Amino acid sequence: MPEALEGMLRQAREGFVVMNIEHLNVYPPFARWSDGEIRTLDDGEKQIYLFGEPIEQYVATADVPDPFGSAPDVDIAPFEGHIKASIEAEPRNFDQDTWASVRAESPLPIKEVSKWSALPPLEWLLAIPVIWGLKRFAGSFLDRLGSLSAEGLASWIRNSSQRSLDAQRDRYLTISMELDGYRWVRGFVPFGPDDDETVIKEALDSAGYLAEVAGLQNEGATQNAQQIAYVFDGLEWHLAWFIRDGVAYQTRYFADHMPQPERFLGQPYLPDGVEQQEIPGDES
Repeated sequence: MPEALEGMLRQAREGFVVMNIEHLNVYPPFARWSDGEIRTLDDGEKQIYLFGEPIEQYVATADVPDPFGSAPDVDIAPFEGHIKASIEAEPRNFDQDTWASVRAESPLPIKEVSKWSALPPLEWLLAIPVIWGLKRFAGSFLDRLGSLSAEGLASWIRNSSQRSLDAQRDRYLTISMELDGYRWVRGFVPFGPDDDETVIKEALDSAGYLAEVAGLQNEGATQNAQQIAYVFDGLEWHLAWFIRDGVAYQTRYFADHMPQPERFLGQPYLPDGVEQQEIPGDES
């Protein structure tokens, strides 16, 4: 137990561990854990106390080009080989028997995650460790997962969502390109209970763009950021927001088109006391 607490403290100090409202990570986090201490209680038990700080929030007033998707002026070889991936999901979104069935039918290894919420957002997170640098991803991204097809994975996600508790909620797929230092590039794919799996399949097929952005970050070839988020809409990826130097910048596109939090949570996006400020689009 002390080792686990020390690991949590080290992660808060060295990484970029953030706080989201009800774990709804489609939106920029409003705060981060930055420090803490381990205290010994009267009964001898040890307990961790974490200290946080707010993340400044800015919204661009104009559209700007994606600063993370432009490769340097060099020849970039295509990616060859396979990648590994797993699914993360919250079992409390299902009754016990249904979750056992969903888990057994998963086309990928599935990891259970716990989110402290009465009923967590219905999110399917496809976690992909980034082991590449400057690479091109032509064709369907899912081809890199071997025999797994985008259509099969999309169908499983859609059908499993229909079996969840409160299945009339909107839900989303998160394609997460995991970098070192707790950094990531993510693509969010919101979809509703009446949508078929088409939008999920199209997003999975085109996830090579996210992989290329993550490779550029891995090589330090574009502006460095702790978190970069895209939303899949209209058959393409749109830069939604990013965090650089501990500050959250929201694009004009996302401010104008972001899904309303009530679709997922039924509550406002920002808690009391956290405000957004507008900045010209080219200042981020």
